[in-house]
Amino acid sequence: MSHSIFCLREPKMATVRSLRCTAFLITLLTSCFCRTGIAEETLCLNRSIAAEDNTESNASSALSYSLRVAGEAEHISLSDSWLNPSNILDRPETRFEAFTVGNVLFKTMGGVFETEIRFGHEYTEDGSSNSKTNLDVNQFYYQKKFDGISVIAGRKKVRWGVGYSYSPTDLVSQLRTPEDPEDRLGKVKGADILEMSFNRENSQLDVAYVPQLDWNFDGAFVRNNRLAIRWYRFMDPYDISLVGSIDEHGKWSAGFNTSSTYGKALELHAEYLYTSSTGRFYPDTSLDPESFSIPYFGERSGGYHEILLGGQYTFNNNLNLTLEYLFTSNGFSDSEFKSYADHARYLNTQYPMGSDPDPSLAGLYESASNYVLPLRKHYLFSRLYHPEVIKSISLEMYSYLSLSDGSGFFVIQPKFEKAKNYDLYLRMKKFWGKSDSEFGLVPDEFSALIGVSLYLGS
Repeated sequence: MSHSIFCLREPKMATVRSLRCTAFLITLLTSCFCRTGIAEETLCLNRSIAAEDNTESNASSALSYSLRVAGEAEHISLSDSWLNPSNILDRPETRFEAFTVGNVLFKTMGGVFETEIRFGHEYTEDGSSNSKTNLDVNQFYYQKKFDGISVIAGRKKVRWGVGYSYSPTDLVSQLRTPEDPEDRLGKVKGADILEMSFNRENSQLDVAYVPQLDWNFDGAFVRNNRLAIRWYRFMDPYDISLVGSIDEHGKWSAGFNTSSTYGKALELHAEYLYTSSTGRFYPDTSLDPESFSIPYFGERSGGYHEILLGGQYTFNNNLNLTLEYLFTSNGFSDSEFKSYADHARYLNTQYPMGSDPDPSLAGLYESASNYVLPLRKHYLFSRLYHPEVIKSISLEMYSYLSLSDGSGFFVIQPKFEKAKNYDLYLRMKKFWGKSDSEFGLVPDEFSALIGVSLYLGS
């Protein structure tokens, strides 16, 4: 299961979703408020064995409700990337986004009903203007517990992994990416799931049916059937999870994760996953990269391995350091990446030349559509976070480095937070790398944004 920070090819016009119940949902959201901000991870604590099933115990009353109102304005400096001459990919240089994320948690029928709905509007400009409005149901599920058994039905964010920047073993819902591990925009959706959990004193077994459903009702409603299983065991100070999944086409994954804590300051974790099918395309190294060959990429049979090793340490002054190493055999080899970069360079030089740019344009689109991170094999993620550098101001810095060629990106984000009711933050991201490096091919060079969130609720 490969994680994706972004795919470079973006559609010119976004699809605007509309639902008949929009007016009702907006009314519900604006009448129900409780904070749904993302928790900062500053301490090393043991994970609960019922981490996905503790909703009911956390509800202090029959009804909890929330609303987060937020907005961002961003300016992006585009780089002179070989994949994007004359901005053929329509990458935006300006972005404005306003959104609300509303939560309702209601105890009823002996269980808990919870929903998280995001309503947002985004405006981007890349020489032309694009505008889209989305109404997304991130969570919408019912959970009931009885006699050591928990049943969940609906759409839910389920976390099985232990990684901070990415978790290969999050087989149900992939909730984190290295580019934005805390999902500041609230865009991460849960999975449509029917799950049964069996709890004992120090262990838990989760069995989940996770179908791929088409809520646009365009053809078959159930596109793919998948079964996922996790067995969890806590052995102080260690815990371990065995995970696996298989779908109706025979694609399967299996692996494990573990974490341990030492005192109140140090936490170490590891994950391993094997997936039976790559599901991605690779450059054909037998073809001349200085050609208009299409398709230049082909599918490869066989599976791949993912390994994540990491930990975090909290110093006496509350400064938190997180380090993680990620390996994926799904990435391009050195020869494959060289072929990929040489092909993009050649198409770039040919694009503005000649009377017919269509062959080079088609080749660049194909190359850009196959730029899905992780593109190589070895990565290092690092993060420094301090909850209060000075009064009411926190500071977060993190980076993602491709160990194959030294390219990467760096993010710095100071945040002003007052009385837990609102926060104001500045976020700057810088890409670095030579033109023929992994992150040197990214069309974005630098971006700066300012964001604000207002939290209301019970």
